[in-house]
Amino acid sequence: MSISKKRALTAGVMMATAMAVTFTACKKDDNNDGPAPRTESYALKGVGADAAATNATVTMTENRDSSINLSIKLSKSTKDAKQYIYVIGGTPAQPGTDTLAAISGDNIKGTGAAMNINIFQNVKTIKVTTPAGQKDTAFRYADVLKYAAHLKVLTGDKKDTLAIGTIGKKN
Repeated sequence: MSISKKRALTAGVMMATAMAVTFTACKKDDNNDGPAPRTESYALKGVGADAAATNATVTMTENRDSSINLSIKLSKSTKDAKQYIYVIGGTPAQPGTDTLAAISGDNIKGTGAAMNINIFQNVKTIKVTTPAGQKDTAFRYADVLKYAAHLKVLTGDKKDTLAIGTIGKKN
């Protein structure tokens, strides 16, 4: 009987060791859900008397699934006025004809204070409006960094520019 107790003890130790190795091997310490998220921010300036002031900050963040979020934080807004946001190809000095996003003022009403607005959330492609019509365009982190575009925020009846600046490709 002492021999079978030794075998049982040995078998138990071996089984415990095997289970420990199995659980250690299955432990999920590594995060393989995609690349570490990256972030890029762009300052948008005012116009006229506000030309030196940063009136908004656009932030692009990458998600682990390679989709991106693009949001804007207005440092001020015109109370009860509609706020229009446009993302357009080209630079403010040389605008292109491609429209990447147009958010109607009907969807954004000014509070008179700072505001956060999501432009894109969890996107990998967007529909770009071109003179020839709409086309699907890859819109991941690296794509945005290569794309020369600018963002413009108008307030009121699309008359007053609240903020404008380049996003994407930095010249």
